[in-house]
Amino acid sequence: MKRFWIFVVLTPLVAILPLAGCNAPPASALVKSDVPVTDTSTLLVDNSTSVSLSLTPLPAKPDKVELVYFHTKAPCHCMALVGDSIQYVVDTYFKDEQTNGTLKLTTIVSDDPANIDLVKKYDTLVFALWVTERRGSIEKTYTVDDIWLMTGDENKDKLVNFLRTKLTDILEGKST
Repeated sequence: MKRFWIFVVLTPLVAILPLAGCNAPPASALVKSDVPVTDTSTLLVDNSTSVSLSLTPLPAKPDKVELVYFHTKAPCHCMALVGDSIQYVVDTYFKDEQTNGTLKLTTIVSDDPANIDLVKKYDTLVFALWVTERRGSIEKTYTVDDIWLMTGDENKDKLVNFLRTKLTDILEGKST
């Protein structure tokens, strides 16, 4: 039944639009060779007003990446190991990125009353690793939850390798 209505209603409408003076380019003219439009495009606001928009693609790689690790004053051994691993990976493998300001790690004691505003801002648990990617004025903030599957001494190497790969992907613009 839906096909019937689409055929009955839309087919005549599509045929009439060019006759009614609608000269919008076909969609295929807007994208060539799967390359998105990055020049000036015109948007019709109403029947008499149009606005030109300049579309500039965001860079693939983030300008800056901020890691925020929340932990408690007295974490258990497993949670302390996670925090130590995060610090180790950043300090060992990403010195240049820290030096040039591309990567910053901040650790916050989540159960310290002085940090309540940050805990509320991130709406976070007492232990969490947050990532903020900045591309120009656009920010993308998310948690890295997979680290909690790699706690304990037996998973330390696995956690370090995961964090190193994850940060490399983020800095190269391959994050999800």
